[in-house]
Amino acid sequence: LFAVKTLKSKYRINVLHLQNGESRAGIFDYTGSDQGSNFTGFQHNLDYSERSLTNVLIDGKHSFHDSKWNIEWKISPTLSIMNEPDSRFTRYIERGINLAISTESGFPERIWRELDETNLAGVFHITREFDFSGRKAKLNFGGAYTYKERGFNIRSYALNIRSVPLTGDPNELLQPDNLWPMNGIISRGTAYEVPFIPVNPNQFNASTNLGAGYVSTELSPLNKLKAIIGVRVEKYSQRYTGQDQLGTNVLDNELVLDDLDLFPALNLIFTVTEKQNLRFSFSKTIARPSFKELSYAEIFDPISGRTFIGGLFRDANDVAGIEYWDGKLVSTDIFNIDLRWELFHATGQTLSAGVFDKKFNNPIEVVQYATQAGAFQPRNVGDGQVFGAELEIRQNLGFLGGSLEKLSFTANFTIDESRIRLSKTEYDSRIENARTGQEISEYRSMAGQAPLIVNSGIMYDGGEKGFWKGFEAGIFYNVQSRTLQYVGIVDRPDIFLEPFHSLNLTAGKSLGKDGRWQLGIKATNILNDNKESVYVSFMADNQYFSRLDPGFGMQINLTYNLF
Repeated sequence: LFAVKTLKSKYRINVLHLQNGESRAGIFDYTGSDQGSNFTGFQHNLDYSERSLTNVLIDGKHSFHDSKWNIEWKISPTLSIMNEPDSRFTRYIERGINLAISTESGFPERIWRELDETNLAGVFHITREFDFSGRKAKLNFGGAYTYKERGFNIRSYALNIRSVPLTGDPNELLQPDNLWPMNGIISRGTAYEVPFIPVNPNQFNASTNLGAGYVSTELSPLNKLKAIIGVRVEKYSQRYTGQDQLGTNVLDNELVLDDLDLFPALNLIFTVTEKQNLRFSFSKTIARPSFKELSYAEIFDPISGRTFIGGLFRDANDVAGIEYWDGKLVSTDIFNIDLRWELFHATGQTLSAGVFDKKFNNPIEVVQYATQAGAFQPRNVGDGQVFGAELEIRQNLGFLGGSLEKLSFTANFTIDESRIRLSKTEYDSRIENARTGQEISEYRSMAGQAPLIVNSGIMYDGGEKGFWKGFEAGIFYNVQSRTLQYVGIVDRPDIFLEPFHSLNLTAGKSLGKDGRWQLGIKATNILNDNKESVYVSFMADNQYFSRLDPGFGMQINLTYNLF
């Protein structure tokens, strides 16, 4: 938006505002529920969401050529707002030719969600060039500060349906003739259902402060070896204001996470030939709980009927006396080792292969809530590890023949093995609920970690001349093997995500003399596959946890660029 350049400095101010709204409506077939009922029916959903993001970026760069010093700094405030006013869902039970709404299906609900987040970030980097053993080297150091504050609120109410004649159209519920008391009868009619919880756990305010400093150096100790060595220190704190649904646990700007960490990093790049590199890297990173995860929130999803429970809630003892969660969510330390070989061709073509090993201390996974069916909670579980191999290809197909020079192929294949050493709580829970003949291991796979991932695509570029000028197209295929989605607890088995074979096509053509018209076509889920999750239990057939048929999709759009 605004920039100034002098002999040794550059200044820039950029302002960005994005805003969009989306309306969605759907009718879903519904079978059973997480509460174990065996009803069938259908569900109406209607919602609207609006999002906005406003960002200001102010930065500067300063070069001091004589002293070989360079300074770069940035300040960037951001305001994000998301509102979902009046989301509605209504679920009908089918009993032959009759319809019903009851506590079994869940009463219709109307939900308002409001989120606003303020983010202030600032960084500065200082670079000094110098000579090391007769070769160019660089010293980097700097710091950063980030402040985030989020306000979050969900307000909802239910409609209690008492002996109202139903046709399957949700509009009928609030028809004047169907309101309570219906025809003067107090046992009939649609009535507002007062929330049964004393306070709203979905109203909270949270903030984080992150201060960081780093120092690193880039140097070449040998002729063909480049080394990047550094360390970063971070002081992180997270505060929370809110309360649980009973009002027994009330936090007022309470410090819920307080970390001071060092993060070393080492990268070695050995140049085998002009077109080949060997890379070795080691680093320590961290995964911290989000605002939602480190909260008392109980967020209900009206489509799936499931509830997300924040990690501050304790999951109380059952009859076996096992406490399944203590409500103390902490950060995850991650140690990464990677070894990679790279081969470079012309025009961005590459071939690389590597192996990796990652170790996790206190990883966060989503676990089924022991004392509330249909609810899920982020928790720290036992220490984990992932090791595997990766192959990445970016290749133009012209080497197969001149007629294929406008085609290129890209693919990424990852194969790995993961394992978690069960915490004592999880291990005892599985032992208590083991079936006859079932052996319980001290290890299981990590949630969200697929043993095999394939991402591939073929792209066509029409070039700058001829009939196909301005035409680009691509077909892309993605799949991952069966993956642990939600961790089981007590008598609830693990839930696995089944492979979803995603095949999509995109194509676009610029039209007109100046190319301002753009015609685009997009086809999704060409294979018409389903997204399925299943319960997997010892000596039992897999049962559906969820099954969504997204169907085949087609979009055609025509746009005109004014500038």
